[in-house]
Amino acid sequence: MRLLLFDFDGTLYRGNDPFWFYARTISRYMDKDARTRYLDLVAEHLSGQSSVVASDNWEAVVKLASPIIPERSIWQEVFLATRDFMMSAECHLEVPSPLINFLRQASSRAMLVVASNSPSEATCSLLQKLELTPYFDHVYPAANKPQGLAEIVFKLMGKDFDPHQVFSVGDNYINDIAPAVQQGWLTAHISPHGYFPGPCSLRARCIEEILPSVEVWLVHGTLPWPKATGA
Repeated sequence: MRLLLFDFDGTLYRGNDPFWFYARTISRYMDKDARTRYLDLVAEHLSGQSSVVASDNWEAVVKLASPIIPERSIWQEVFLATRDFMMSAECHLEVPSPLINFLRQASSRAMLVVASNSPSEATCSLLQKLELTPYFDHVYPAANKPQGLAEIVFKLMGKDFDPHQVFSVGDNYINDIAPAVQQGWLTAHISPHGYFPGPCSLRARCIEEILPSVEVWLVHGTLPWPKATGA
């Protein structure tokens, strides 16, 4: 049995609306000059004009705000508001059509699993909104990654399996890739800003780029070229 493990946010869908909402809501706690400067920096990052060294865009938005608004309670309050916004019609998110086609075909060859650190009420509702729920055998919200990633895999696979029977795909290196590399599993790191801080099997700026290689793994159990294990 093969196990294909996906992160959720930033991996199975994309779109900048949540990050803009998050940033604009945080900026309400700033004075006018700081707000303008902060939102300009966020715009530069999201558009690719400049890039913040961060695991994902959620972290980038917070890192840019932290020198001005260091109170974590505010970030969490705004994050929860952003989650509500993501369920609204005003929030536009994209699930790449090649990914949908891939999931349809992959379901007969592997166990498909989602592991997200977001709470259940956010993860499961958004999966349904994006019409992704039917494609997955298991969904693990509040997954407590990075530590929880191995716990999920061992629960599903037992303790005795070929490490290359497990493939972890995600956009957050610390949460999705590093613990899988430590276990010897295959990995695909998705980073739209090209931030690849460590070893992985595959790396790409969008998920469509890795799907053909994962398809080869599903059929043959190996990747079509040597693993990209460099930093």
